[in-house]
Amino acid sequence: MAVTFHRAPVAEIAPLTLYRLLWLRVSVFVVEQEAAYPEIDGRDIEPGAELLWAEDESGAVLATLRVLREGRNTRIGRVATAASARGRGLAAELMRVAVGILDAEAPGIPILLDAQAQLAEWYGRFGFVVSGEPFAEDGIPHLPMRRTHLATERLVLREWTRTEDDRTFLFDMYRRPEVRRYIGDGRTMTDATEVDVLLDRWSDRGDGVLGVRAVTRTDGRRLGAILLKPIPWSAGVGDGRVEDIEIGWHFHPDAQGGGYATEAAAAVLALAHATGIPRVVAVTHPDNRASQAVAERIGMRPAGETDDYYDTTCALFVSERPS
Repeated sequence: MAVTFHRAPVAEIAPLTLYRLLWLRVSVFVVEQEAAYPEIDGRDIEPGAELLWAEDESGAVLATLRVLREGRNTRIGRVATAASARGRGLAAELMRVAVGILDAEAPGIPILLDAQAQLAEWYGRFGFVVSGEPFAEDGIPHLPMRRTHLATERLVLREWTRTEDDRTFLFDMYRRPEVRRYIGDGRTMTDATEVDVLLDRWSDRGDGVLGVRAVTRTDGRRLGAILLKPIPWSAGVGDGRVEDIEIGWHFHPDAQGGGYATEAAAAVLALAHATGIPRVVAVTHPDNRASQAVAERIGMRPAGETDDYYDTTCALFVSERPS
């Protein structure tokens, strides 16, 4: 029997179809999972909310999910498949459609979801990674997950994962003195388990468009990391002021010289300003001419040397959002 896929806000869904959608969700989340909670929670009618669903020729709803458009993120939830329709890949197809819609209309804006813990690996197929501590909802273990995707002509900027390939690349990059030379105290990684500590720290920094993204070519080859995050004030400097937002880039030696850092940084800087961040800074070691050249190529203004950040002297570059 043929299956068709649909999307619409609640106000535009035919009453009988809407009844079937909500009946499916209640059947799965309240009855099957024995969770007594307000399945109809008011969020389906928020501005920008949409339901996606698959139905057969008789009009029966076989699978559904919900898309929410929040202030700093987008969100997918209420992913459910009728018991009689499981194993046919319908929920996966809806996920691919939803992710494609959100990537196209809001490139680089994170998509969040709260996954039942046993489904985290399934959501990982679509680029979602665990982004916080486990929690229980109605007695069911859950994990917060996050996905970002920003594409340029040659590159894809995405979340770092805990896969062996990502972890191996990061260890190989940060064990190299030429990469670590101008980062922090210059200490290189010597133990692969340090990557997990680094990924934990990066995960904690994910907030809206802020975070640390993997930079890959469109063919999947890993190149480096691009950072957009709050920058710590030096001791006695901040005096209660809100932290500035810093952009930074760390690239594998094999990826240098191809303009990849400039291309990735330009995309993230544009995203930062487009999403309302008025001022972005970049700081480099005073001797790091290569990184300073990237800052200038993406249009950041040289602002001399400063002791305002990281308790050290840095060359400062500033980008102000056009008024």
